[in-house]
Formats: sequence, structure tokens, C-alpha cells
Amino acid sequence: MSRIRLFGAIVIAILCMVGVVTAVSAAPVTIGAVLFGQDSFFENIQRGMEQAAAESGAKLLVSVHNHDISKETEFIEDYVARGVQAIVITPESLTASVPAIKRAFEAGVKIVCFNTNINPEDAKKYVSAFYETDQSSLGYETGLYLAKWLPKNIKGAVTVGILQCDRFEACKRRGDGFRKALNEAKVKWTEAANQEGFMPDEGSSVAENILQANTKINILWSENEGGTVGEVIAVRTMNLAGKVFVFGTDISPQLAGFLLDKDNVLQAVTGQSPRLMGSQSIKAALSVIKGSKVDYYHVVPNAFFSRDNPKPVNDYKAEYSK
Repeated sequence: MSRIRLFGAIVIAILCMVGVVTAVSAAPVTIGAVLFGQDSFFENIQRGMEQAAAESGAKLLVSVHNHDISKETEFIEDYVARGVQAIVITPESLTASVPAIKRAFEAGVKIVCFNTNINPEDAKKYVSAFYETDQSSLGYETGLYLAKWLPKNIKGAVTVGILQCDRFEACKRRGDGFRKALNEAKVKWTEAANQEGFMPDEGSSVAENILQANTKINILWSENEGGTVGEVIAVRTMNLAGKVFVFGTDISPQLAGFLLDKDNVLQAVTGQSPRLMGSQSIKAALSVIKGSKVDYYHVVPNAFFSRDNPKPVNDYKAEYSK
């Protein structure tokens, strides 16, 4: 009888162990996402992340710090404390973001970067995969379009004012690409102003100051969405439509609307594919968590939009509304 009881106890214990293992294996993967902005670009990145997480059954936590490096560190530390298996992040700084990312990595958390990255030396140590736009091409494609646009639309000197976000390494590459395209096309142009202004309110104020100080400027270009919005607002506020033309970077419902407006201010933008970037980042994190090998570097394709080709603009607006 005692043997029967012992056997039964063993069976029950085994079943309990199987149940525990099953419960653990069935627990959803948790991924923490850290974003540094809340514009439409990051809104769409988040949508892509949410879709990929939902499709896989993973739990997604999202935090936004609005370029506050101390908040970024706080969010990373909180994710580690909450036991996330991976963090997907667009680092604020090449160097200042490293310590928190290093600690997370050492705690066993997988790191996937998107949009921006830490410095190459530390990225090799701590980052499993990196997804970005070809940043140079964002400026280069718009510069090529501008070079072809100018002969038909501008008579005389071409004087350009730029709003930049060069505190971020990615933005510097956009500016380099823009200049390279104009120079390769042998455009005779003058860069009359180059100032930081990557948020809409700040951008509009800086753009107005630039236009007031440099009355010969007839082209404005921005390295990002917020600066592009600011430039359009400045041109409209100063009643310079038809005299100053705006070219920009990124796409959003607001910028799409500007391209379709009849005021002829915004001419073209080269946009990114944020939903795809967000989705691919989550999928990479899931693969790394499972122990699968993933390629380190990935380029997410661009999308070009211009006033003279409204169909892609309308298609974007329809897709965004879904």
C-alpha cells in the first residue's frame, strides 16, 4: 500500500512540475520600448511595434522621454526591474545612453536599437540588432528633386536656409546627403543660414528669424518633420508664399496636408517607413530572445512625396487613417 501511495505521490509531483514548466513557458514575453519623441514618426513606430507584439502574443511596454536623458535612464532601469526580456530603444546619445544600456545588457536583457544607436564600439558589445533609415539618403533624395525642380521654378540665385537637428548624428548625415546631391548636380547655391530648430514651435520662430535676417533666401529645407512644419508656418505667417519654397524630411498627416494645400509652400519631403521600422525591431527582439541569430544592421526603405505627384500623398493619408 505504501508503494502505491509513494507511486501516486511521485506521479502527482511530476504532474505538478509539468504544470509549472508549462505555466512558465506559456508566460508572455515582455518587451520594453523607449522612444524619445511623440510626433507622427514615433506614433507610427509605436503602431508598428504594437502590431508586431500583438501578432506574437508578446506584452509591450512603451515609455517616451522627450529627449530627457535622465528619464531615458530611469525607464531602462525600470524595465530591468520589471523583468523585461528585451528593450527596443532609440538612444538619445551616442555616449550618455551607454551606461544604462550596459547595465541592462549585463542583467540579461537583449537590446535592439532603432532610428538611432549608441557609438559603434559599445554597440558591438551590447546591441543585438539595429534598424534605421539610410539617413544620408533622406537628404540626398530631396536634394536631387530640388536640383531638378529649380530650373523651372527659380530665376536667379538660389539661397537656402536650413533648420537642423545636428545634435543627433543621424541628422548630420541627412544634411550631408542634401548638400552632396546639390553639389553633384552642379547647382549654384548659397547656404545662408543653418540653425537648430526641430520642434514645430521652435522651428517656426527660428525660421522667421532666418528669413528676416536673410531676405534673399528663397528655399528652406529642414532635416526633420518638426522643422519642416515650422518652416511652412513661418512662410505662411510672413506671407511669403510664392517667394519662399519649403522642402523637408519625414512625412505625417500634417505634412501630407501641406503638400496638398493650394498655397504652394511645401514642395516635397523624403519620408521614412516608421511602422515597418517599429514592427521589424520587435520581431528582431523576439528572435533574439528565442536564441535565434539575426543580422545586426538593417536599412528600412524611404518613401518620397511631392506636390506634383499627389497620388502617393493621398495613399499615405488613407493608410495612416487605418
